[in-house]
Amino acid sequence: MPVEQIWRYPVKSLQGECLTATEISDAIPGDRGWGIIDNETGHLLSAKRVPKMLEGHARIIGDHCVITVDRNEHSSEEEGIHKTLSEWLNRSVTLLKPSSGETKNIEIEWDDGTEETLSNPDIFEFSTSPGWFFDSSSSLNLMGSATLELLEKRVGAGSGDVRRFRPNLLVSTMEPFEENNWVGKNLRIGTCEIHVQKKTDRCIVITRQIDEFPASRSTLRYLSEHHDREAGISMNPTKPGIIHTGDVVELISD
Repeated sequence: MPVEQIWRYPVKSLQGECLTATEISDAIPGDRGWGIIDNETGHLLSAKRVPKMLEGHARIIGDHCVITVDRNEHSSEEEGIHKTLSEWLNRSVTLLKPSSGETKNIEIEWDDGTEETLSNPDIFEFSTSPGWFFDSSSSLNLMGSATLELLEKRVGAGSGDVRRFRPNLLVSTMEPFEENNWVGKNLRIGTCEIHVQKKTDRCIVITRQIDEFPASRSTLRYLSEHHDREAGISMNPTKPGIIHTGDVVELISD
């Protein structure tokens, strides 16, 4: 089961970059290394509430982030970046890095995928882990290729696009949802060791438009009906190391 792709998302909820190798410490360095803060509410913005964010792209060069919006590139360090992002999102925002020990609130439009259409969704708030812009206590996400292939066949074009699920690692698998069997176990990938914490609960983000694929609730509805709204696995590193594409996933303990 080799690693096919490695993904890093430098700015929370913007599209990320595909890597050939990465170090792993407590996370992939630079993953969710920046976030966009709503200046009025203080909330960390997310595609859970602001789907337009998925139109932006980000990649890291040196110690700064290059953000592409409306086909124009901007550095995280340039004067005027906050104004540029504010105009793009039509609200006053600030691009920030997470501060040690600090949490940020995120709003989410609740959608369990069971309804044919979604109107007037309930809005909930939750907090990030201290010092992180991650949604949960897990800093890595993995998807199996066979899971995405099944979704593409059963639900339709774009339903199994890797960009919809935003994993850090895409691993070649033989059976759909094979990765679910690794929950509670420890893996070695490259020189890194990782504990698989749980199956990943999916939310409204996978219904959003992803580049050429229009917004659709079909994937979330299918997962809700057949797989408890779960796809992929959430993990935490237990031993730092380096992962390359082509490295094999090894089960090292139960």
